Amino acid sequence: MPQQEQERQSRVITRPSNREPRRFRVSVLNDDFTTFEFVIMVMMTVFMKTLEEAEDIAENTHVNQKATVGTYALDIARSKVAKAVNMARAEGFPLRFDIQAE
Repeated sequence: MPQQEQERQSRVITRPSNREPRRFRVSVLNDDFTTFEFVIMVMMTVFMKTLEEAEDIAENTHVNQKATVGTYALDIARSKVAKAVNMARAEGFPLRFDIQAE
C-alpha cells in the first residue's frame, strides 16, 4: 500500500453516535376475519408478548380498530411485521399492520 494511502487511512476518525436510532410504532389493525386466537398467537410468537399482553392487544384492536404492539427500530419493525403477515397469509387471514415514526 502506498505511503499516502496509509497516511490518509490513519487520519480517519470515527466518532461514536450518541443518538438513539429512530423508533417506529407498530400497530395491528382490526378486521372481521382474523380470529382472536390467531392474533394472540402472533403477538406471543412474533412480538414476544406475554399471554396477558397479547390478550389486551387483541381486545384493544377489536374495540378501537387499532392497537399498538410495540416500538422498534425500523428494520426490526419491518421484519416482525413481514413475519406476522406471512404467518397470517399462510393461514388465510387478512391481518394487517401499520408502522409509524414516533
